[in-house]
Formats: sequence, structure tokens, C-alpha cells
Amino acid sequence: MRNPYIDDDLLALAEHARRFADKRVAPGFLERDQTRVLDRTLMREMGAMGFIAPELPEALGGQGLGCLAAGVIHEEIARADLSISYINLLASLNGQILSDHGRPEVVGPWLKKLTAGEALLAIALTEPRGGSDAANLRLRVERVGDEYVINGEKTSISAADQADAVVVFGRTGSVDSGAHGVTALLVPTDVPGLTRSRFDCHGQRAIGRGSLFFENVRVPGNHR
Repeated sequence: MRNPYIDDDLLALAEHARRFADKRVAPGFLERDQTRVLDRTLMREMGAMGFIAPELPEALGGQGLGCLAAGVIHEEIARADLSISYINLLASLNGQILSDHGRPEVVGPWLKKLTAGEALLAIALTEPRGGSDAANLRLRVERVGDEYVINGEKTSISAADQADAVVVFGRTGSVDSGAHGVTALLVPTDVPGLTRSRFDCHGQRAIGRGSLFFENVRVPGNHR
């Protein structure tokens, strides 16, 4: 039975994504899983076809198609390779955070690289102590002059050792303040003081998961 909530344009988009997934994504699944290497060429192809964060505005490199379109594409890519579909998942998560809350002059270049498949962004919320509880964060973020200084650890982060930048959630307030006093920062992964490790994750080795360690990592204040 035809889904009444999906119009003809979305059906056509789903079919387009399905053909791409069958032809380009599925054949390399086992090799990527064995080598644990994400295919950046394939990621750029996905970007060129408009498959990465299509819900973002065109001015930011997206297609302005809405979140349902992003979900339809993600589902088809995931059917062929779960690891590769994390490109779509992480792009939509981070893309919406950055486009809605970041400074345009800072996030604009990153978003255009993201949607073009030229950059991979991770999201760093989970910690060893409190899991993904955003009200129980311990990673410390302090404002020092015109910069933020980050100290602590994030763990079980998808694409931890492959991401080009990370949206990091940390605590600027007291531990007792719960969900208040939490700040998100855009952190390029080539900054001094950031080190990364990787776990062995069966079934999604190409994207991988791992830990991020921050030791007096500094980012400009406008990266909040």
C-alpha cells in the first residue's frame, strides 16, 4: 500500500537514493568493514548528489528539502551500509545545531564542506561517568579572555578518530546546575591538546567509535 504521508517527489528521491546505495554503497561494505577506513571519495559523491543534510538551506549548501527527505535518504544508505549512513546521520545532527545556533561567519564554511562531503563532523555528548545524559556532564569548559578552555573526556563517540571537527557539549556552570550551564562548542580536531582513540566496533568499523581527550584545548569564543 502506498504511504499517504510520502508524496511523489519523496518517492522519487527514495528511489534515486536506493539506486545509488545499491550501485555504489553496498558493493564495498565488506572491504570497508575489514579495512576500517571510511571512503571519502564515496562521501564526496554523496555530497555532489545532494544526499548529505538536504534539509539545510541552499545558502548553507543544503537543498532546502526538509527533514523527511533527509530521513528517506538515510534509510536507503543505511540499508546498504550502516557505517556509511552515519555520514548522513552526523551531518543532519550537527548541521541543524550549527545552522540554528552557530555564528554564520564561523559555521558557514564548515556547513558548505559538510554538505559537499568534504568534511565529517562528530557530536560529542557521551561521557564515561554519565553516558548521554546532557544534565550530568563533567567535561569542563571555562571562559578565559576571548577563548574557551576545554578539559575532560568524551567516549563512545561515532567517527571519533576520523572527524574533521566535533560539536562538543561541556559544563560551564556547576555540576549541581544540571541541564543549566551546559555549553556547546565547535572544535576542529587539529587543535593542540586534543587526542583520540578508537574502539573495535563490529558491524560499523568503517565509521568507528572512540574516545576524545581534551587537555587545555582552546577555541575562540565565537565557536560557541
